[in-house]
Amino acid sequence: MIMNIKLTAALAALVAATGMTAFGQGYVAFGTSKNNVYDDFSTPGTSVVAPGDVTATFLWAATGTSDPLGAGQASTGVANASSAWATIQTMLSSGWTVAENFATSNEVDNADTASGVAKGDFNYNSGGSFQLAGTAAGGSYEFVVIAWDNLTGAGTIEQAEDPQAVGWSDSFTYQTGATPGSAISNFSVSGETAFGVSPVPEPASLALAGLGGLSMLFLRRRKS
Repeated sequence: MIMNIKLTAALAALVAATGMTAFGQGYVAFGTSKNNVYDDFSTPGTSVVAPGDVTATFLWAATGTSDPLGAGQASTGVANASSAWATIQTMLSSGWTVAENFATSNEVDNADTASGVAKGDFNYNSGGSFQLAGTAAGGSYEFVVIAWDNLTGAGTIEQAEDPQAVGWSDSFTYQTGATPGSAISNFSVSGETAFGVSPVPEPASLALAGLGGLSMLFLRRRKS
């Protein structure tokens, strides 16, 4: 009898703790306006509203955390994809966290809308709010959207890597909701702006870089 009472109490405490944990997570609506992301990689030099070929997630951090990727500004061109991906890795070890849906324990990823009036926007969870794991209800955080070329099959930021085309939004402050029914701002309303996902260097540029490296090697050998 005593054992049953103790077990019941333990289960009740566990349920209560689980409920409190779920309740404590902030609600977020990962939604943007149309023409939010541009494809600058399919045809280098030509920028078009992304037709479903870009996938994005977002990083979050304490308000005021430094944004070394774009220094707070949205990308309009990426000169060095390797450097950009390296910076993203640095961010993940210096206060930034990849968004995770608390209910599913999965990374928050969403391909842009391919066509129609909402073309080029992000509309995760069909526009519905979800609990962002690790955040507090009603808390303010720094957000930045990271997007990449998904034509290679990379559906998550873990699968995406150098030298894939990459781009990012400006960093902006977002306040989470306390409940799913509370007024929850989408990203555009919170200050997120449009950005472009840019290509890696063209083959001709890579060839020139290779020739430059060979020339340097040749000159060094001659000097020695």
